[in-house]
Amino acid sequence: MKARLPVIPGDLTTTQTEFVKRLNFARDEADAIHIDVADGQFVAAQTFPIEEWPPLSIGYAEAHLMVRNPIPLLEKLKKIGVTRSIVHIESFFDPEELVNHAREIDMLLGFAINPDTDLDHLRSFFELSNYIQVMGIQPGATGQTMLGQTPATVSYLRRVPHRRLTITVDGGVHPQTIENLFRVGANYVVASSAIYDEGDWKGNYQKLVSQVEGLQ
Repeated sequence: MKARLPVIPGDLTTTQTEFVKRLNFARDEADAIHIDVADGQFVAAQTFPIEEWPPLSIGYAEAHLMVRNPIPLLEKLKKIGVTRSIVHIESFFDPEELVNHAREIDMLLGFAINPDTDLDHLRSFFELSNYIQVMGIQPGATGQTMLGQTPATVSYLRRVPHRRLTITVDGGVHPQTIENLFRVGANYVVASSAIYDEGDWKGNYQKLVSQVEGLQ
């Protein structure tokens, strides 16, 4: 199960009011959401606690786990309505334990990689999930400029032999960067500041989606 549209609204918030506002928007426009979960250890940021989330009630929800130890969070996320947990390969976990636990609770997995991590470290995770999230920025804060190597990273992963990867990009997605990401092989992107920072959220989102129609 994956998102219906190629642009997934992001949600990195610290208050219930803002969380719910973005969740409602994502339900109405995309029926999909990407929620950041940060513990203040893996990255400096700390996000709105899972225990205080409302039921997500949305077609597709993925949680981006910027945490030191992701495994204890999976069951909480499943109960609240998360479809897929995206785990950083730089965090601390036993891959076999992670996969077994996700299978037990019927949770889909994906794996994220930081910009400064050698891409060869991803190869051992391809057997566990074909859903790969490329970080276009250093994780932990929205509004950053996309790093210049990001399209090359996507292109490299798209050419991996004998793999049909689903590649998503998170960070620095704006009208000026989105089209090239799809031209080099991205399947999805996560957009936050490009939607929420200024103007009409719905109009901003629809503009991003229209930019990549026909590029997949």
